[in-house]
Amino acid sequence: MAVEIDGETYHNPNKVSNEKYYDDLLKQNSLIHENWKVYRWTYKQLKDHKERVKDQLVTFLGEFPTFKEIEDFLPKQKGKILELKEHQKQALDNLKAMRENGESIALLYHATGTGKTVTAVEDAKIFNKRTLFIAHTDELINQAENTFKSLWKDKSCGVFKGDRKEKESFILCATIQSMNANLKDFSPEDFKYIIIDEAHHGAAETYRKLLSYFKPEFTLGLTATPERSDGESILELFKNVAHKLDLKTAVEIGELVPIRCIRVKTNVDLQSVRINGIKYNSSDLESKLYVPDRNNLIVDTYLEYVKNKKTVVFCASVKHAEEVAGIFRTKGVRAEAVSGYLMKRDRENILKEYEYGDLNVLCACDLLNEGWDSPRTEALFMARPTMSKTIYLQQLGRGTRKSEGKECLMVFDFIDNAGLFNMPLSVHRLFNMDKYVPGSLVLGSKKDMLMEDDLIRRGEKPAAYLDFPVSAYDYEYIGLFNWQNEVKDLISEREFVRRVYVQEGAIADRIKKGLITPDFQVPMINKTFNYFKEESIEKYANEFEWELITAANMKDKFIDFVSKMTMAYSYKPVLLKAMLEYANDKGKVLIEDIVDYFIDFYEDRKNKGLIVEKPKSPYCKDSYTRKEIEKNIFSNPFDKYEQMNSMKKSKDVEYVEFNSNIWKKLTNEDKKHIEEICDKKLEEYFKKLEA
Repeated sequence: MAVEIDGETYHNPNKVSNEKYYDDLLKQNSLIHENWKVYRWTYKQLKDHKERVKDQLVTFLGEFPTFKEIEDFLPKQKGKILELKEHQKQALDNLKAMRENGESIALLYHATGTGKTVTAVEDAKIFNKRTLFIAHTDELINQAENTFKSLWKDKSCGVFKGDRKEKESFILCATIQSMNANLKDFSPEDFKYIIIDEAHHGAAETYRKLLSYFKPEFTLGLTATPERSDGESILELFKNVAHKLDLKTAVEIGELVPIRCIRVKTNVDLQSVRINGIKYNSSDLESKLYVPDRNNLIVDTYLEYVKNKKTVVFCASVKHAEEVAGIFRTKGVRAEAVSGYLMKRDRENILKEYEYGDLNVLCACDLLNEGWDSPRTEALFMARPTMSKTIYLQQLGRGTRKSEGKECLMVFDFIDNAGLFNMPLSVHRLFNMDKYVPGSLVLGSKKDMLMEDDLIRRGEKPAAYLDFPVSAYDYEYIGLFNWQNEVKDLISEREFVRRVYVQEGAIADRIKKGLITPDFQVPMINKTFNYFKEESIEKYANEFEWELITAANMKDKFIDFVSKMTMAYSYKPVLLKAMLEYANDKGKVLIEDIVDYFIDFYEDRKNKGLIVEKPKSPYCKDSYTRKEIEKNIFSNPFDKYEQMNSMKKSKDVEYVEFNSNIWKKLTNEDKKHIEEICDKKLEEYFKKLEA
């Protein structure tokens, strides 16, 4: 049996030469003469009429007992024998040892393309109990389903997303969205082994909700980028790293392809782009990058250096991606923009055409950061400035997988003009390389790195350069100042406030007057972030006679704060009363209970004809939603208590809790005393409103 798939014109006698047409007829007739069955379809039929082609396949090939329906684009490989790599074997040994030591949660930190999902499946097989696999995209779920079915064939594997709700399966691959929407359909004891893919999302509330609901015997997080862009640490959830194989090490040992880099200077100035933490303001950034000169430079760089190679261009926004893709097309290059705004079917068709067809350039926004890999990708254009190590590593991981004939990944960093404190990441900054030679290795085996350095020092051109018209070989020194690294062991101004028993504005006021000098400052456009050493906090506490808040005195300081609290609204004592009313034995309170308490408190005043609050308060409105009340609670009274470190949001996302150093020392008499203070404060407050 022979199946041939070609373009529309390949056998068209009006489009090909007579010689080729007759030659194709001879090939087909020869096959038939040798008792082959020959079937032919076109690319366009497979792309536009998939279901019709499937029906024809069943009709024509159904007589063959080995025939199964052909899914998607290519048949899946059958009978592959799994051979674990050394790092996977080490990870499995470590996970087994951790469980024997009584551990119930761990993190597997392996670079993209090194088989962490396979490792997780093999560990789940060893554990051999009902398993739940959680991810946040359909693509990741589909990949996981295929891996489980391939490697763990004696157990049923189902999917829980969209209109597929195969909840009784022994192995369940589910999106976080579908699971959170249907948690009550499951018992907390249903799954004994839970795998969280892309676990750097695990600190998000959606994941905390799920993790606080289920009670597994073991939980495994998978990630290639353990740092979170919002500053939350995933090690708060996944407390133990079972095994680490970062990108640099994976390249050095040959698990991923070597990486080369060319830096392309632009004339765009990012110094006025606003920053929130380590994120650029999206509207500011888009206005800076929506520049014809820079976008043309991207396309010209492709045409000069990597024409016809599979290339992904990472752009700052959907609009930016569409603009760049349009310029590619005007210059004769097949390019498409991919984003979450595309219909799923359209997106899948584009990605397949990129992987298997003659579409060579994808212009992407955040869509391809996770859950998609293309081993055939040979070039990445980092045209989206970012200060996030997580985002940059995710983008880099899209092109690091090995593929036949692929010698390296070439990264093009588009270097815009920026200040010291808003400098975007590049390959060299990411790996702290202060010297740059165009096109040279930035990651590779130690042997290859040394050999190439030696060649360049002797003025010789490495063979790998032959495909790239690189002419400049002079070293360029790169300023590697990175304020995020500088401040990681320092204490922020906000934390300074929590450490001393003083009003919030006292520290900011003294900094402004020059009475307190921060040890490190990060000046942004509209704000300066101040950081301090531990010894500096102790010095200023002594100088201004501020008492440091410690675990030993925290309870007393809290009660003192309550007794002296000032009130712009009545919310602070109401929150305290709600917390004391509903706190469990660990000092945790359901947020829903707090919302109920607030609504009942103010509705009761309204029903009694009493002054409810100031006119701007949401409780004075004729109607409001529970979401509005929750937002009000967290933006006003809770924020004040959180600033002084007496309350915090719980890891169990439905709860807030008292600081444990306060709660465990509060006696029943203390709680009664605090309630009496709150009642007195409320009485005084409402008398003032009535006056």
